Amino acid sequence: MIRNVFLTFHGNNIVATQKQLFSNIKNTFTIEFWAKPEVTHEIDKESTRGILGTFGQRFAITPVYGAYRDDDSSRAGIGVSVGTNGVSVYEHTKNYLPATLVYKASLSGWTHIAVVYNNKTPTLYINGQFARAGITSAMRTVVPSGVFGGVNPYGFYVGGLGEVRIWSTARVQNEIQKNMNRELTGNEVGLFGYWKLDEGEGLITKDATINNNNCSINGAEWNTLQNTKSQDKNMNILFTYYLPSGGVETLNRQRFYALSKKNINCDFLYTQKGIGLQNKFNSSIFVTNEDHEIKNIIEKGKYDAIVVCTDLTLLQKVKNFGYQGILIYNNEGLGVNKEYADYYLKVPSTSSIISNYCDAIIYPKTHHLIEAFKHNFPLKKQFYFNNCFNTEEFHYKAHPNKNYPIIGWVGRLEGNKNWKDFLLIGAELIKENPAIQLWMFEDNTVGEESERIAFQQKIEELNLKDHLKIYANQPHIKMADYFSIIGDSGGFLCSTSKVESFGYAVLEALVCKCPVLSTDSDGVRNFIKHNLTGKFYTFGNINEAIQEAKELMSNTVLREALRKNGVAHIVENFSPEKYAEDFINMMHILKNQI
Repeated sequence: MIRNVFLTFHGNNIVATQKQLFSNIKNTFTIEFWAKPEVTHEIDKESTRGILGTFGQRFAITPVYGAYRDDDSSRAGIGVSVGTNGVSVYEHTKNYLPATLVYKASLSGWTHIAVVYNNKTPTLYINGQFARAGITSAMRTVVPSGVFGGVNPYGFYVGGLGEVRIWSTARVQNEIQKNMNRELTGNEVGLFGYWKLDEGEGLITKDATINNNNCSINGAEWNTLQNTKSQDKNMNILFTYYLPSGGVETLNRQRFYALSKKNINCDFLYTQKGIGLQNKFNSSIFVTNEDHEIKNIIEKGKYDAIVVCTDLTLLQKVKNFGYQGILIYNNEGLGVNKEYADYYLKVPSTSSIISNYCDAIIYPKTHHLIEAFKHNFPLKKQFYFNNCFNTEEFHYKAHPNKNYPIIGWVGRLEGNKNWKDFLLIGAELIKENPAIQLWMFEDNTVGEESERIAFQQKIEELNLKDHLKIYANQPHIKMADYFSIIGDSGGFLCSTSKVESFGYAVLEALVCKCPVLSTDSDGVRNFIKHNLTGKFYTFGNINEAIQEAKELMSNTVLREALRKNGVAHIVENFSPEKYAEDFINMMHILKNQI
């Protein structure tokens, strides 16, 4: 970065010229700028068709709609999404928002980014070095955009931005290197727009070229390198939930591991007892539903933020207790189907509490949750990023091989986990291979008695008693042994859920080299890429599930590839370090805005 003054974007700000789209610069041009991203962006596949960049982008340069003003849908506006995990170039017009260049990399500190279009083909330079060439646009014309910071609902940039330049020529590498670290006069040949972003005050930033395409600033804040606030890592956070059981209890332990490594103190409050209390870790864990006790915990804890998961009643109580810190509503899943999520958030009592009692919303990077929350709370600050997992503690462990295949299942005996389909799939596979054993892992402290009766009746009906072993309330650390044994037996984990917002059991199985066959239940898309890291089958299609299961058990080449790729995918994308970075960035943004 060549100057001390710059603009900081907080995820809902834009800086825009009056033209917004520079239609007179076609197909060949250069966009360059300095960026200091603070959060990740969604990474899509390179393509020249469709709409991929719908959610989760961090558009430092906004891909303005190409048919803007004159309805020319053969023209696309160019945007550049920048996150701490890389850079992507997008093109936007009617029914068209693909990434024509995707570059995965870890970006930290100030980074110079140059996107060069030469006859509709993008090339990316990072800090003056060639990074990647993209694919040629399918549009008749592509043109640079005159809006910086993002666009709803596709995504907004978070971080610092400075020295934005647009050239009407395709700059070559030595030109980029020569000029990236020096201030320009504004009169350089081919320089179409030059926004130094160095005013330091006011709501206008000037174009230093003769074209006078000045920008209006909407929400972005002036900042300087000298007074940029460093993040206080010695934070106090309280996480709350109903009971220590299932995926949220696992998530809380993983949060503790990730954030404590950054000197962030994490306490946990549950309003009911649960079997997860057997999973010990070195943190303060409170269990109470008494208002005066909860209030006392909050007052003594002096928490910078309280993250209330799901419990809207407690969210309301905490605010009414007079808590003055950052209050975050956390949702890890909504209902038994995708339609229910939108329905639930529209209920007046739900909508009113979320709108009025929290400062922000956080949820997993799960498509139906993103859609529902963005649609119902467009003005509420929202964050979504991958949950984390400590693969150093929980991983594959070698055991003596079983002489029979094992098919595993993890869940609760309730409708959404869909235990009935698991029994049906298992029964059909056992008909062809009577050696198969079914292992089911459940929490028998929750669930309806009627569901348990139906479960026992189904076992009798399918004659599965001699093939089924039920493991109730297993300590979490033992699950690594079970998953490893299942994987080595030639079997797999079968996930039959209707909807999963994240699905920790699937992640844990993959980490332990246990292949997974799953319904395409939304959240598990974070882990499974069909026939690459796992297998999908269509919900309710038992015949399809059986065919996929047979291939998974018989095709040893594919099976071993899935086991290897599954581990690598989790290690790369769900690290505690990445979660801590995303969480700290979220807190930094909220502290600066609230």
